[in-house]
Amino acid sequence: MREQDGAGRELNAYERVLAEDRRVVREMLRVSTGGAHAGLAITVIVVALIAAVGGAQWALMVGGAVAAWFAVALFALARGGRRGLAAVTRAYLLTFDWASWL
Repeated sequence: MREQDGAGRELNAYERVLAEDRRVVREMLRVSTGGAHAGLAITVIVVALIAAVGGAQWALMVGGAVAAWFAVALFALARGGRRGLAAVTRAYLLTFDWASWL
């Protein structure tokens, strides 16, 4: 009896485990704007605390570093082919979505 190839065939145990692992990794690495909004809020709070404790020059340096990271991400995405709001949204997620891992 010959095995069926393609999407219609049933997966063996090894392939089922691989498919489940891939699903878990995709779910784990999924990005959301909620996490990015939280990251932005935490960044603003940290910069405000740095301004209160260390002075405005330190807050400007930290805020400038975050802004530079956003600008580099936006530039790289624009060079990669994304345009307009899609590029800005992806750069926003790349800059601030670290908070979804907290």
